[in-house]
Amino acid sequence: MLKAVDQHVQDAGLPSDWQVAKSFARLTGGFWRGSSAGKAWFWSISLASAIILSVFANVTVNRWNGWFFDALEKKDGESALIAMAVFPVLVLIAAGLGVVILVSRETFQVHWRAWVTAKLADGWIGERRFYRLGLSGYEPANPEYRIADDVRWATEPVVDFAIGLLSAVITAITFIGILWTIGGALTVEAHGRTFEIPAYMVLAAIIYAVLVSGLITWVGRPLPRLIAARNEGEARLRFSLMRIRDHGETIALSRSETGERRAVAATYDSLVGRWLAMIRQRGRLTWITNGSGALVPVVPLLLAAPKYLSGEMSLGDVVQVAAAFVAVQNAFNWVLDNFMRIAEWLASARRVNELALALGALEQGRADGEIAVEASADGCLRLDDLTLTDRDGRTLLADFAVTLPPGATLHVAGELGHGKAALIQAVAGLWPWGRGSVALPAEARLAVLPQKLHLSEGSLRAALDPAGDHSTEAAGEALRGYGLSGLVPQMDLPRDWDKALTTGDRQRLALARAELASPDILVLDEATSGLETDAALELLARIRASRPAAIMLLIGQSPGFAEVSCLHLTMRRAGGVARIAGGEAARPAVLAEAGGG
Repeated sequence: MLKAVDQHVQDAGLPSDWQVAKSFARLTGGFWRGSSAGKAWFWSISLASAIILSVFANVTVNRWNGWFFDALEKKDGESALIAMAVFPVLVLIAAGLGVVILVSRETFQVHWRAWVTAKLADGWIGERRFYRLGLSGYEPANPEYRIADDVRWATEPVVDFAIGLLSAVITAITFIGILWTIGGALTVEAHGRTFEIPAYMVLAAIIYAVLVSGLITWVGRPLPRLIAARNEGEARLRFSLMRIRDHGETIALSRSETGERRAVAATYDSLVGRWLAMIRQRGRLTWITNGSGALVPVVPLLLAAPKYLSGEMSLGDVVQVAAAFVAVQNAFNWVLDNFMRIAEWLASARRVNELALALGALEQGRADGEIAVEASADGCLRLDDLTLTDRDGRTLLADFAVTLPPGATLHVAGELGHGKAALIQAVAGLWPWGRGSVALPAEARLAVLPQKLHLSEGSLRAALDPAGDHSTEAAGEALRGYGLSGLVPQMDLPRDWDKALTTGDRQRLALARAELASPDILVLDEATSGLETDAALELLARIRASRPAAIMLLIGQSPGFAEVSCLHLTMRRAGGVARIAGGEAARPAVLAEAGGG
């Protein structure tokens, strides 16, 4: 069950950074397979080829330095002029390779991010998981932020890391060869004895890089955790501010803005604390990075000075060795230079993985659920011995059993409490907790009409006919039939209809949309509460006339519900549990016999 999966996720603890990286690779690696494989491999190979060529271009520039400075030292004007003439060609080649790398990198990043975003968005939106995750109780904070922003921060840096790592490996190998060849061995005399240090420039470069990288890694270990905490705090602040906007009317009318301001201030204070902790840690790292940055250009000159002064190295050799030493340091210190970005990437990748894990756990929990959802062979809607509980096992609705044949209209009234929402969601296949079974007619289309219909920004036609299956005339006729004639001329105008329509108009629109959708099962949740009784009766009669064989389940005390229903159930609550009043065991059979609208 979901509860067991939830406990398993909690008990698992936070994965290590290495586990985060492996999980992210498994999640996103599908980009190189399937329909996207051609695009992925083309840009990957183009990028890798350009990087390799760019490194060799840098090696050529390094050799040019030796050529040019040797010419200056020898006062060889002809050789210096030739070198100066060759240099613009090298610059042009390097610049061209830079353009290829830029275009390949950013194009690859866009396509990869689009693929990962589509995968997560489809997983989150598909089969109404965005809602079921909220019900599950272990929905990760701000899933929409994880899809919109964290995916970008978790994919774009990986491409940069791959570029940097490939470049660093090739650079290290190539420029170590230059240090080995030009630097040679260093002869040292001490206490009358002579020692020779082979490949001393190579050894010095490796020792220096290992020491600095190890120090950075040790000092910066807490940074990924601090960055993750900061990102979570940012998301909480955005959520607090969005909540005020979404509930603006209620807050303004109740004059509760003081409490909201306090809540936002507390959220921001927590965020400030997280930022300051991260800043302090970055300050410690800056001591090392700045110190190393100042030393790197000087160290090779100090190491090369004895051989230059003894005449074993020319000025061009010194310049080449110094540039090669810096290049090797940059290659070895790739982790050092990218430590902040790696920490930020790990924080975003962790948040993306958490969303993917929650979606997977949700499906596992659904598969383990004890409410059987099946198809009925006779076209009836059957709820057999249905008991609904919350996530923690507390009973909300007990022993609910009913059989509704095609054309039946059932009114469920009384004290349902939280059991009302659970009942509606169970019929819709969304509620996983409890026991019993829900049998729906095979391939039946179900429409749930809420008390307050949510409308996205856009045209009214899109809200009325989301699938776009109906003509303008049919959509206009539906609006007129449900008392919304005044909206017909505005049907194609983009507006925020969620704010433009009253509750009553939204309910009329929901009924019009249901008529166009031609459902086989209609569940109305207080769906005429904003209408007068006469208007509600007229509109309910119209929807019934348009779908005479549809099964209608009317829940609540809204106007017209009792009058249009041929079947009635009254619920009573005892100890927080809703049950059929009187507990009549024969009630389901009576309903089955009474079928028909």
